[in-house]
Amino acid sequence: MNLFDTLDNKRKNINLSEKKKIKIYVCGITPYSESHIGHAMSAVIFDTLRKYLLANKQNVIYVQNFTDIDDKLIQAAEENNSDIKTISTKFINKHLSALSKLNVLKPDYSPKATEEIKEMINMIQTLISKGIAYEIDGDCFFRVGKFETYGKLSKRNFDEMLAGARIEIDSRKENPMDFALWKTKTGNEPGWESPWGEGRPGWHIECSAMSMKYLGQNIDIHGGGRDLIFPHHENEIAQSEAFTNNPPFSNIWMHNGLINLKSEKMSKSLGNIITIDHLLNKFSAAAIRMFFISGNYKNPLEYNTDLIAANERAIMRLKNTSQLKSSENVDHLNTSIFIKNFHDAMQSDLNTSMALGTIFELSKAINQANTQNINIKKAQEDLNNLLDILGININEDQINEKKANFDKVDEQWIKSQIELRNQYRKSKNFSEADAIRKELLSKGVSLLDSKDGTEWTMQ
Repeated sequence: MNLFDTLDNKRKNINLSEKKKIKIYVCGITPYSESHIGHAMSAVIFDTLRKYLLANKQNVIYVQNFTDIDDKLIQAAEENNSDIKTISTKFINKHLSALSKLNVLKPDYSPKATEEIKEMINMIQTLISKGIAYEIDGDCFFRVGKFETYGKLSKRNFDEMLAGARIEIDSRKENPMDFALWKTKTGNEPGWESPWGEGRPGWHIECSAMSMKYLGQNIDIHGGGRDLIFPHHENEIAQSEAFTNNPPFSNIWMHNGLINLKSEKMSKSLGNIITIDHLLNKFSAAAIRMFFISGNYKNPLEYNTDLIAANERAIMRLKNTSQLKSSENVDHLNTSIFIKNFHDAMQSDLNTSMALGTIFELSKAINQANTQNINIKKAQEDLNNLLDILGININEDQINEKKANFDKVDEQWIKSQIELRNQYRKSKNFSEADAIRKELLSKGVSLLDSKDGTEWTMQ
């Protein structure tokens, strides 16, 4: 099997015949608010990789962290007159519940940054003792200039990195690119005792320390969204390899594309998010998973309810195929070519789009064979097995005709009603606007307002 490595800009092999441990670390969420579907897509992509490796009898050790100490989390706690533990616990639990509904396996380890402070302090102390980091007024920084290959992951030069890092100006730094390993406590924010006084870890050191604790100095695959390449993953490489003197920190750096809403990256900071629970209220988990893996995992994916609805209908067709009554004829449908093509696709840089295409071809062959009185029992089992590898459960209760039948509603009429409602809202005639919303809701049409406009989905 091969996977694309962002660092070396080429595909690298994973030998599935060796049956050795495959160590995977994937950067997790910062739980200061509800997770959005971009988080879900990343989780599903790496879960699909994990499921495929497990299906091939690999010994996978999968770690995904929670960044439960962060500026945004501290701010959320202050705004809600709460504390970071209460806020983070709430949103971690909601996140895990949503991923469970999406048939995402639990990680083998889910470390929280606040529970691994000791490892981070030890790592920082070693970097300082090597002269690769320094302390000023209780703050610790990594000397970027001491790591000769800094920038090798993102392929950026100094000026590009300086522009892209959103660096906080700090005249105390030896180099403006030097990044924080430890931050001294200010105000009422949380803090932990350290050799440099009370404070908290920087973002980047958290993942390096947690990865090494659970997976050792060298791992097979480090995953995350493309938005983490710089500065987060770049800094992880620098501090980890400087700490161990034993490169590479990760053999493969695997990055998924981001999900876009109207060609703009979906993110909490932009305020254009759609939560996982919102999507699960409208579509089955099977259709959502199929949507997330329908393209090349490295590319951005445009949020499109019409495509998810089309996937819902495709799921219905697959379900119908799997439930066909088979002939008892001794002649069986030969599925070997479909199974081979499926595995060829998955082993070619996790080509889930081609793998799905093979599944649909197998479904078509089963339907045709059934009309010819050929025994399809084994083929139906194979169909279900391939879907299981992708985490697509076509037998879940949420799959039904109602969710698949977007085409039974007059789309033009819905859009005209939304436009009329928007006009009422602009003129502050909210009673008429609410009446239109209620009428659409009575027909099973739910509206989602955002700063970019109004979207509609079927309930």
